[in-house]
Amino acid sequence: MANNLRQSSFGARRRLSHGLRKQSGAAAIEAALLFVIFFTLFYAIVSYSMPLLMMQAFHHAASSGARAAVGVDPDTADYEGAVAGRVRMVVGELLDWLPPAAHSAVLGEGNAKVLVQFDQPSSGMLTVTVQFPGYTTNPLIPILKFPLVGDVPKLPPDLIARAVVQL
Repeated sequence: MANNLRQSSFGARRRLSHGLRKQSGAAAIEAALLFVIFFTLFYAIVSYSMPLLMMQAFHHAASSGARAAVGVDPDTADYEGAVAGRVRMVVGELLDWLPPAAHSAVLGEGNAKVLVQFDQPSSGMLTVTVQFPGYTTNPLIPILKFPLVGDVPKLPPDLIARAVVQL
């Protein structure tokens, strides 16, 4: 009886190990498929988050620059130059965190690429524009090109934010 018990447990172990050998590659295949899915999800989150973060920062910087323009005394000599200098300084401080490639594309040397435009002098409107020209040709995170889908993420060629204030 003890011999029969030993044989039956040996047979059960043999059948179990034979079943496991059939499944030995399944875990690797499942892991590879899950890796592709999770990597795609992670890449989508990161590649969409960076332009959205930059656009939010551009809007904030343009709005802050426009608000800073209100604080310049209108009786100052070269009023438009003083306003432009103050706006560019504020925008430059707020966007100082950008990586070097983006920093030079958005701000330029001495923040000169920040557009400060005075509309008709009678209206007293000031428009502050912060832009990343050609973002899709020189992105911070590479844009993937899929057949049948196209670019991921799909973005406009330029990232632009504007703020308008009445002086």
